Amino acid sequence: MATPNNYVPCLVNGRMHRPSGGDLLGNLDESLQTVIKRDYPDAEPDSFICNEHQVKFRLEVLDTLFHLDLKKNFAVNDQLNEQLSRVNVEIKDVEEQLESQESWGDRAADKVSEFVGSWGFIITYVSILVVWMFLNVTKLLGVAWDPYPFILLNLFLSITAALQAPLIMMSQNRASDHDRLTAKNDFQTNVKSEMGISALHEKLDHLMMDDQPSQLQIQKIQTEMLGDIQILLNEVYQQNQDIRERLDDVEDTLDDIEENTTDEDEELEKIESVESSEKAS
Repeated sequence: MATPNNYVPCLVNGRMHRPSGGDLLGNLDESLQTVIKRDYPDAEPDSFICNEHQVKFRLEVLDTLFHLDLKKNFAVNDQLNEQLSRVNVEIKDVEEQLESQESWGDRAADKVSEFVGSWGFIITYVSILVVWMFLNVTKLLGVAWDPYPFILLNLFLSITAALQAPLIMMSQNRASDHDRLTAKNDFQTNVKSEMGISALHEKLDHLMMDDQPSQLQIQKIQTEMLGDIQILLNEVYQQNQDIRERLDDVEDTLDDIEENTTDEDEELEKIESVESSEKAS
């Protein structure tokens, strides 16, 4: 209730303020009312709260909102980490796994397959065939150990082909194992990436649905705090102006008193001079 000089007492400390220096409790936000009623449960909707204490209570509301947002974010992070930990995704180094399992025969099969599938093998093989047939046809060494139609050579070629086929198949099997493990790793990587992307989507949804309204409310409270601070600064400025006006009035009064005192002193001097002249005569 306003006093006769249009000042109202603050609910917190009872100091008198202009009505423009605060607001009624019922006109404030519900969150701010809750914080004020927590400390002052007897407060009524028409209770007056000055801007200075509104800033204090708004800071408490901001602190509460910050802590709630942190708890929500920690809860979401724990939930997402728990979901990721439930996925049994194991990614292995394919090369290291195959090297730990390979035997001497596997390495030999790889080397043979590597040599057979090269131009060096073709040139060497053709050269041996040509020399073999040339020596047996021309009898350059004095004997033909495999005359035409080169039955021994055909036997040698058959044995070579029979040995090459299993070695090549062994190498292909190892290549198939490599491809299978690589595909399994790719699948596990895709599963883990999908889970990570899903977690990011959930976190973004949380930011959009929960944090954004909180941020808007925080911005609103900050804007109201800036308004209260501006009003407080205006009040301080107005009080300074009032004090200056009062000081000016006091200075004017002192100047008037000083002038009156000077006039009285001059009159007393004149009276004293007249009396002294009369006594002299």
